[in-house]
Amino acid sequence: MIRSRNTNKNTNKNRSRSSRNSSRYGRKGVFLLVLAMLLTLGLSGCGKESVDSTGAEARSESAVFRFQGQDVTLGEVYLYALPVIEDYEKSYGKDIWNMTVTVGDDQKQDMKTVTRKDVIENIVKVKVLVSKAASYKVSLTVEEKQDAEDETEAFWKNLTDRQIAEMELTRDLVYKCMTENRLAAKVYDAIMEEAGIEISDEEARETTFYDLYFPTYKETANGTAKPMGDAEKSEQYDKAVQAYNSLITPMDENVTRDPAALATYYGLTNASYYTMTPEEVRDTYGKDIADMLYTLEDGSCSLVTETEYGYHIFYMKALTDRTATDKKKSRIERERRNSYFSTRFAGWLKDLDANYHYEDSVDFSVYDRIKF
Repeated sequence: MIRSRNTNKNTNKNRSRSSRNSSRYGRKGVFLLVLAMLLTLGLSGCGKESVDSTGAEARSESAVFRFQGQDVTLGEVYLYALPVIEDYEKSYGKDIWNMTVTVGDDQKQDMKTVTRKDVIENIVKVKVLVSKAASYKVSLTVEEKQDAEDETEAFWKNLTDRQIAEMELTRDLVYKCMTENRLAAKVYDAIMEEAGIEISDEEARETTFYDLYFPTYKETANGTAKPMGDAEKSEQYDKAVQAYNSLITPMDENVTRDPAALATYYGLTNASYYTMTPEEVRDTYGKDIADMLYTLEDGSCSLVTETEYGYHIFYMKALTDRTATDKKKSRIERERRNSYFSTRFAGWLKDLDANYHYEDSVDFSVYDRIKF
């Protein structure tokens, strides 16, 4: 059961320790859960049609905006804004809000303006997701509701009297936001399960190799490249063969083959490890070398290979670099999830409240009470 604020004797006692508890809310796992999921979507509302879908006169004095005929109050917006404000200021300092960022079409806006809009748009996305719960046969379990109750209790105890009064907060409002966020996250997961987005290693492959490069060009004083003479080229080739033999010569099992050490020994300033996609390898070295490179096994090296720029020995560290490949898979998956969700969100928003538009729907005189 949700107890009212007045029946919890320990609440006022804990809340009197106002400032030292004000940044330790037990809510990051909930509010930030959906915010982190949605902040990357970059979606906006539909076209402007009117100031408010139900008429501005229908709003309560504490309403920041209305959506689907319901007030979204100052307190509710504050609950979404607070974790964002705290996290940004912790990461970037309190001056973050005056920083200028580039938005669409190379337009510049200060971080405060961008973030204030993001907070409202994310609330709208949560509302839209919650409205689709029945369609996706999603609901909160008894355990999930209890988790929301527990987190509400922890959050409520650490609010200050000033926050509660100025932002017009109630415990029931905190619980409502906790449960809506949990439900929205479950609906989003169901939508993504429906999408069936899977990225293979082959599609996201990132390969890490060492290019032990013996150039056959010299850089002149004016920065241009001058081809070496035949004798110098022959010397470079001999060095490359020596380096190749060093790489393939059986070593003590406790000694790791190290092409970078050979590069240091021969003074090869342009030799380096590279992590590239197959497409990037082809663009950099050409199809023939790319095809050869992908025949190598981890820990093996190519023969001395000549290009127009010199002699190369390619040491394959990881045909599929697990860390880099997984990172790319996550990026591709995120982009496709965003695209899939955005196409559905636009239609759902129009059906739910076609007249919603941030600039016209928000009462900024109320919203300005939340300080960024």
